Amino acid sequence: MMYARFGGDNKVERPIRLLRRAGGYGKDLIGPAAGAMAATVASTVARLASPLVIRLGIDKGVIDRDLRIITNATLILIAVLVVQYVSQRVSVYSVAWVAERYLRSMRVRVFRHLISLDMGFFGRSKTGVLVARMTSDIESLTEFANQGAVSVVSSVLMVTGVTGAMLLVDVTLAFSVLALMPLLIVMSLVFRRYADRAYQAIREQIGQVLGALQEGISGVRVVQAYTQEGRQAIEFGRVNQRYFEANLSAAKAIASYFPAVDLLASLGIALILFVGGSRVLDGDMSFGSLVAFLLYLGYFFEPIVQLSNVYNLLQAALAALSKLFGILDTRTAVPEVDRPTVLAEPVCGEVNFRGVSFGYDPETSVLEDIDLAIGCGERVAVVGETGGGKSTLAKLAVRFHDPTRGSVSIDGVDLRELSFAALRRHVALVPQEGYLFGGTLRDNLAFARPDISDEEIWSVCATMGIGDWVRGLPERLDTEVRERGSRLSSGERQLVALARALIADPALIVLDEATSNLDPETEARIEAALSVLFEGRTAMVIAHRLQTARRADRVVLVDGGRIVEEGTHDDLIARDGAYARLSEVWKGTGIAS
Repeated sequence: MMYARFGGDNKVERPIRLLRRAGGYGKDLIGPAAGAMAATVASTVARLASPLVIRLGIDKGVIDRDLRIITNATLILIAVLVVQYVSQRVSVYSVAWVAERYLRSMRVRVFRHLISLDMGFFGRSKTGVLVARMTSDIESLTEFANQGAVSVVSSVLMVTGVTGAMLLVDVTLAFSVLALMPLLIVMSLVFRRYADRAYQAIREQIGQVLGALQEGISGVRVVQAYTQEGRQAIEFGRVNQRYFEANLSAAKAIASYFPAVDLLASLGIALILFVGGSRVLDGDMSFGSLVAFLLYLGYFFEPIVQLSNVYNLLQAALAALSKLFGILDTRTAVPEVDRPTVLAEPVCGEVNFRGVSFGYDPETSVLEDIDLAIGCGERVAVVGETGGGKSTLAKLAVRFHDPTRGSVSIDGVDLRELSFAALRRHVALVPQEGYLFGGTLRDNLAFARPDISDEEIWSVCATMGIGDWVRGLPERLDTEVRERGSRLSSGERQLVALARALIADPALIVLDEATSNLDPETEARIEAALSVLFEGRTAMVIAHRLQTARRADRVVLVDGGRIVEEGTHDDLIARDGAYARLSEVWKGTGIAS
């Protein structure tokens, strides 16, 4: 017997509104859903007809010793069973088809909206929680759509039909059965109360399990580096133990309820057998009617139990819908303009920060009154201590965030006035870690331009100095790089990321330097690739090494959210100010070269 695995985890407000909104997303499935409903009704009616046919065969055939009626009743029963089988099969498949189509659309809708949200949203949200939205919450919808929805229809039809059929067969016995209903209702309410608590704990703990699992896998290198596998296993075991205990609480409620319902059903059968058997002996009731009534009694309790369980499935689905709609209702803090401005060609990548202030928290500023102009084709190195605001400056340059005050522009046009397509076409970010997606090397190189030809890719590889390396790979461009590019070294991943940026052919490159942990040979290859990438382009480099600052046309020192020094490397060293002191620190830590 099915039961809700997760249940609802909180009281959902305005469930009718949630269901109405959910239904609005499936308007294109109304026709198939109606067909599935018709098949469910046909299956239920066929099942209800079977006891009446059996009663006819017993009373008019067996009792009267009429073989013709027995034969006809048997043939009718076979026909009814065939109809029931076919319609039930159509019903189950149709419901699954409609449900999976709907859920496929919902997954795409949520994921598309999710990846369109601003970086601030992802900074506030835990990855494990977002994964849970797309897994366990979607699973709750799947369970209700595949099991709960059809159970509601079939159970309501069955209870209504069986009640009517029992009244038709024998009113006295029908009211005897209905007298057990208050007890069944009380049992169901008590079960729902305890089950809700248990299912709430389950859903809370499964989020903790997913979070702990995600954290452990993501940090496995650190765990193994410090030989803390045992400690992490113990921590995960504690979280898993709470999840185990929550599941046991649910199992206790289930173990109490379902056997109790079975006991009540057995008592009902015993009652009907005693009362009905006595009436058959007295001649007040036919034997066929007693058999039919006993069959209907078996049909009576099961759908009521299913309806009680469907409540839990519905609560889980409503809670999942509430959370998914919460994501869909989240508005990005970096909206796209309705009527974007078109940049004049050719775009040279001139960047201007005018009176820019920004804070991830509205009450705490990270940048304050930044004025910075980067000319066409200029290479500017942004340096400073950790937490000074240099990375935030880069994020504003690619419009991952919008400034709280002031503006950031490219070629004189505010980034907020550009379409995202135009912005990403002319501004490229190369992060500190060369992130690669699971798939082939070709897929990753052509990520920004999926329609690029292999000839163009090979030309870019040759220009970047990685052509021979790619030809030496097992399947060349078709080589699988695996998840996060784990098949490649960190230097190779960075080279691919730089080649990907060159294929995008932006006017402005924003680079978070990542050469401090590479061997000299790989570092030289990346420096050569950077020289090619920066040629003829404006470049804003978050520098972590003195060598990078030396090669820049200009150095900007950011400290405490403000630009404190600005000039060429040699000029700033000559001033003997904050930059000169930072250079000495770099030299002392061995990252000057």
